[in-house]
Amino acid sequence: MSEPEHPSPIIDYFVRELRPGLPAADQARLDSYADRVAATTHHGDFRRAWHCAGWAIELAEASSDTEYGRMVEALKEKLTLWKDTIFGAEFGAIPGDHVGPGQDVEIQWVDDAVAIATDRAEAAGWATVPWEDVLEAMLEVAADGD
Repeated sequence: MSEPEHPSPIIDYFVRELRPGLPAADQARLDSYADRVAATTHHGDFRRAWHCAGWAIELAEASSDTEYGRMVEALKEKLTLWKDTIFGAEFGAIPGDHVGPGQDVEIQWVDDAVAIATDRAEAAGWATVPWEDVLEAMLEVAADGD
């Protein structure tokens, strides 16, 4: 039996995509998670990606100033997640990339989370984006399977 893949592709992708947009101080904080990230495996990645999706919706809702605006932002983000889920499943079904539809969907959810975080940071600064919360949630997922 082969060894599990290290680190978790989902956490690794999140860190790699988030890092370039972060200010230097946040990049240093992100770097402090390196050992914990390296110790993860792919087991539990669906739940990790699901954390990203939920976090993206919460962040989109929190970005609005009115209840109506929060509802609209949440609905738009949920629609985007569904569209990206379908796209990821279709793309993952294409033979030859050795990545199944499940992982392509998970990557789409991480992309959405990073995009919303970046948009929020551009509008209100990285101090308003609790990126460490979702990273901690992903790191806390036990590696005992999906």
